[in-house]
Amino acid sequence: MNKLYPVFKGVFAIVVHFAHGGLLAVGVMVSVFIGLRVSEAGLTPQIMPSLPEFSLINAIEPASGNAPSSLDFIMTRDDAPASGQKLSAQQKALIDQVSRRHRVARAAVEQYIPHIYSAATQYRIDPLLLVALISVESAFNPTAESVWGAQGLTQVIPRFHPEKLALHGPDATLLEPRISIHVGAQVLREYIRSAGSVEGGLQRYVGSVEDPDLVYSNKVLNEYRRLQGLFAPPMQTAQAAI
Repeated sequence: MNKLYPVFKGVFAIVVHFAHGGLLAVGVMVSVFIGLRVSEAGLTPQIMPSLPEFSLINAIEPASGNAPSSLDFIMTRDDAPASGQKLSAQQKALIDQVSRRHRVARAAVEQYIPHIYSAATQYRIDPLLLVALISVESAFNPTAESVWGAQGLTQVIPRFHPEKLALHGPDATLLEPRISIHVGAQVLREYIRSAGSVEGGLQRYVGSVEDPDLVYSNKVLNEYRRLQGLFAPPMQTAQAAI
């Protein structure tokens, strides 16, 4: 009887765990089953597993309606830079440069740059590299669309990245500059990591991984280096994005 005492103690603990979760009947059934198995097989207390020290309440309790979801967090974080944030001197100079170079209204570029810096921070990419990519891809035309279906500032093809687009809402479109910037940065980050280099990531971004001359990546990186020369010292090197 003394040997069975720890067994019954463990069984009682199971009942208590289930009772906390509102499943007392299930706990009793499980306890009876364990008791029968112990009596049939003559199990010793040493074989009984120790119960994990956690509460089933947390495992089955539904999330509070006031708790922010991952989507809320992403949308809030994406929107923050464009909401009354004071631009730095470097950002203002970059806005002027992009506006003149691509003949885009300064007021429009002023809306894009905070999102570029936000996405660059989120995905650990130099913002100047992201500016260079947008310069090559769309020349900062937010409604650009290629014959292949690539859309927006970063020219991402939506049918290839539906899960990334869905993070921004059911009606998200890459023709919205903020969404295009963040999705493009996420895609670029993933491609750089998988390729193991900035050059390889850029070639994959454009869908030309077999190009031995690296035409596309050289074009983007040349623009990136030009921007670095204008706005040195850079925040971080492109290589740091790996």
